[in-house]
Amino acid sequence: MRNGHKQFIEELGETGLVERIAKRFKASSEAVRVGAGEDDCAVMDLESASAGYRYLVVTTDTVQRSTHFPRGISPFQMGWSAVAVNLSDIAAMGAHPFAFVIAMGIPGHTDTDFLDALIAGIKACASAYNVVVVGGDVTRSKELVLTGTCLGFVNKPVKRSTARVGDLLGVTGRLGNAAVGLKMIEEGIRFSEEIEAAAKRALFQPIPRVNEGIILAESGMVTSMIDISDGLALSLAELGRRSHVGFELYKEEVPVSSAEVPLELAIYYGGDYELLFTLDAGISESELKRLRKEVDMSIIGRVMPQEAGIYFREGSRMEAIAIKGYQHF
Repeated sequence: MRNGHKQFIEELGETGLVERIAKRFKASSEAVRVGAGEDDCAVMDLESASAGYRYLVVTTDTVQRSTHFPRGISPFQMGWSAVAVNLSDIAAMGAHPFAFVIAMGIPGHTDTDFLDALIAGIKACASAYNVVVVGGDVTRSKELVLTGTCLGFVNKPVKRSTARVGDLLGVTGRLGNAAVGLKMIEEGIRFSEEIEAAAKRALFQPIPRVNEGIILAESGMVTSMIDISDGLALSLAELGRRSHVGFELYKEEVPVSSAEVPLELAIYYGGDYELLFTLDAGISESELKRLRKEVDMSIIGRVMPQEAGIYFREGSRMEAIAIKGYQHF
């Protein structure tokens, strides 16, 4: 606020806007030698940053106001989500995230309070996972567009293409909460107070399963992994396509937060950002028990030959799973 009225970012000018953003992202990591806004590029000491890990992993993801952000979401939560969707991809590789850059397209008639809250959300999500925001870009656009890029390190990246017939199929957390939140907002459907609170958290401020991804990968028992950003059905299809396998699922084992949550929302709607993974068929009961103690996870099926397809099994009855979910095009 200035003189009792809002200040808009177009009043700051490009230099003032960049300075306002950059000063909030001052690097505190010794591995970052040149940070956000200090030079043409960020400079990182990879020997120090990588902590001996062999591979660098890189991912990028774009979110924009018209297609990704539901009604009622705050600017803080928009910023948080822009980081979380990238961290979810890092988690699916079993990697340790390290650095983040953010390119922002912002309408000129955006007030500085909105901008400050947006930046606070970006910084909060990154800091929660010991990630340093090291730079980015800003430009004028017709709507808010945020493109994040995250870097991480790993010794043995877990890929989508390495599931094997006979492996167990697992998933972290609970599915369907984000879809419940969207149904509440768009259709006015009501649920219990507890479910609605969980749904709003999942939809507005998703939690990337970074720690879970690292634990699973470093167990040595995970054979493939993917995050469930676009829904369980589409994630199964992608995992199956890359690994040339099919899947048998058990309805009663698919984890939802409550009997109130229809199974359809857990299967065909996106936004949960949980991890879908396969475990070596030779995993022992004791190893599986240990993993369950460290990770909130459910075993929901088994990997089958590709020609079997993707289906639910209930006794001797088989029901094909439709390959549908959230897609941009």
